[in-house]
Amino acid sequence: MLKENDYEVIWVTKTEAEGRIATGMEELDEMLGGGFLPKQCIIIAGQAGAGKTIAALQFLHANLKNGKKCLFISASDDEKSIVTHSLKFGWNLGPYVDSNKLTIVNIELMEVEHGLMSDIPQQVPKIIKGSKADIVVLDSITEFNDLCTSDMERRARLMDIRKIIKEIGATGLLTAEVGAESKKTKYGVAEYVFDGLILLSRFQSDDFSQFITIIQIIKMRWVQHSRELRAYSITNSGIVVQSPLYTLMASTGKIG
Repeated sequence: MLKENDYEVIWVTKTEAEGRIATGMEELDEMLGGGFLPKQCIIIAGQAGAGKTIAALQFLHANLKNGKKCLFISASDDEKSIVTHSLKFGWNLGPYVDSNKLTIVNIELMEVEHGLMSDIPQQVPKIIKGSKADIVVLDSITEFNDLCTSDMERRARLMDIRKIIKEIGATGLLTAEVGAESKKTKYGVAEYVFDGLILLSRFQSDDFSQFITIIQIIKMRWVQHSRELRAYSITNSGIVVQSPLYTLMASTGKIG
């Protein structure tokens, strides 16, 4: 039987937490012992609708407020769309764009007879290298991987992205899709290349009345982190991480 101590948060001192990179979610920062390590490259993975883009924008906004220069690369939305949708959560990105603290780049895919075509694999490294950003967000690497022809190419190109992000001294957050009932990213390559994997998953409650959404830190290099499962919800102010799952089960005897 699982005990509460099996999932306790590993705390760090204030000095040890200095220099950590905020995730934008206080509870997730606690689970990480203070946030991401500088120059880490982290994957947030989940099914469609799990809140990956919202988590990425929440991370972006938190670090803009902390004075970081940020780059947001999107394979699906342009600058106007991202700025407009962010306002729904109270994140006004416009002034940061105007002051050149935030650069938003939309790289479009083009449909051809046998699938998709784009020069994304060639463009992305160049954009990152020239950005001189402190924070790099790529939403998502799934489209990037779809354009590669083999797992060997995917691994090589992702390793190149990781190398460039670290070379410019930035911290990277990349979103990725997972399949239904899966804890692996599509193609199963990214989690081996990057420093950390945070999984957003969902399943039906016992009475089938709702979906329960769960956040879990699957992997985080060089960081002692909580391994507990926590419920989360998507609110008008972004993602809010809630109680550990074992406390919900202890108080109600069931999930949901």
